[in-house]
Amino acid sequence: MRAVVYHGQEDFRVDQVEDPSILEPTDAIVRTTRTAICGSDLHLWHAPSMEWQGFTLGHEVLGVVEDVGAEVRHMKKGDRVLVSCTTGCGTCQMCQHDAWGACEKTTANGMWTNIFGNPTLPGGQAEGLRVPFADTNLYRVPDSVEDERALFLSDILPTGFMGADLADIQVGDVVVIFGSGPVGVFAQRSAALFGPAAIVAVDLDDERLAKAAARGCVTVNPKKQDLKEVVANLTNGRGADCAIEAVGSAPLLKDCIDVVRAGGRVSVIGVISQDPVEIPLLNGIMGKNLTFRAGMVEPQKYIPRLLPMIEQGRLDPSEIITHRMPLDRAVDGYRIFANHEEDVLKVVLEP
Repeated sequence: MRAVVYHGQEDFRVDQVEDPSILEPTDAIVRTTRTAICGSDLHLWHAPSMEWQGFTLGHEVLGVVEDVGAEVRHMKKGDRVLVSCTTGCGTCQMCQHDAWGACEKTTANGMWTNIFGNPTLPGGQAEGLRVPFADTNLYRVPDSVEDERALFLSDILPTGFMGADLADIQVGDVVVIFGSGPVGVFAQRSAALFGPAAIVAVDLDDERLAKAAARGCVTVNPKKQDLKEVVANLTNGRGADCAIEAVGSAPLLKDCIDVVRAGGRVSVIGVISQDPVEIPLLNGIMGKNLTFRAGMVEPQKYIPRLLPMIEQGRLDPSEIITHRMPLDRAVDGYRIFANHEEDVLKVVLEP
């Protein structure tokens, strides 16, 4: 089958690879009908080449079940399904405590290895993929929901919602969201569901900010405006109630801490590859009595809450799609996305 394969820094190719097969009785094989390029995929695009090469990329996937293992109970051939980007076994202590991202079985080979698109778990930017623990990691899509409205439940819509959830947004709050990319958009949409008084969208891209303004956000380009002054005017000088980092930028962590009031909350959902990261503790988090929360998305927790909102028309995740391409043009999609060309926001691939 065809797949987008990692060969090094800015060297992704559409290659012929081996078809996926059932390896465990809890597996399913999914034929991909829609997949997408995620902002976190760009970390691999930009990063120095790794020693591991030849693995299939991608973790945002929707498709049709082609085969199931003998122990799969809730999925069958022909089901149209959403694939969770993070895999859990569903039975270990971590999964039982809604911490699928730390599943004791699927992370046995190390942190992050339970997310599709790495050397140990081939991804879904391909004509098909193997899904372990299918009953836990696949979700049947209702007939009333089109592919493109469901696709982003695999990762970035739950990520954006998790940002709002971790920020513990209350009715009447002022919320600052750093980033108006795909995750930032969904953080904005999700924050609005909690009833804040104002959502402040912060970005350096004026075209993205214009779209955020159309969604009802107060917008700030830090190169042109003073963010703290804007927030002070909205809060009588108090500071924001909470801030969400949805970019993946270590310096923005300090900006989040600076812009919130004493007793406020900071939520981090952007993937920050720099590690370790310096943040002000005594004169920041502790000194201001802040709540600081971060984590990798676990769609299994949020899909059951978000899918009904899509069915009811309260959310339309397809709004972020700017480019649709066949799988064979995936590398063009990566270049456009990586270089912020053509007013790109989200690239969807069709095998």
